[in-house]
Amino acid sequence: MYYNNKKLALSFLWIILGAVLMGLSVAEVLTSSYYSGMGGALLAVGILQVIRNLRYRNDKEYQEKIDVEYGDERNRYLRMMSWAWTGYLVVLIEAAGVVVALVMGQHTIQIILAYSVCLIVGIYWIVHMILKRKY
Repeated sequence: MYYNNKKLALSFLWIILGAVLMGLSVAEVLTSSYYSGMGGALLAVGILQVIRNLRYRNDKEYQEKIDVEYGDERNRYLRMMSWAWTGYLVVLIEAAGVVVALVMGQHTIQIILAYSVCLIVGIYWIVHMILKRKY
């Protein structure tokens, strides 16, 4: 079963946390509008997740559709390939951003993008070594 009581409880946690953040922002305890926006987003996500969870529990056709979507090998393969392509593209775009930032004289942006590329490549290398031993 894709949806369970833990996911429903987590959805209610998002609703409560969002309402608290929005309430504190309205009461001007938190002065930044960032908190009210984040609270509204958490509130909306929590409500949508509760609706989705209840629909899954009550609608057998929707339940079957979701179970097939998350259990189908083709969909798993597509998700895996999507993450792989996303990783390649992020590294290449950030590497191009390093060069562009260098040309524009934006040293801070260049360093941040370069560290991000190094972090991603480093994590890739570690995961590759772990998976090479496992498989």
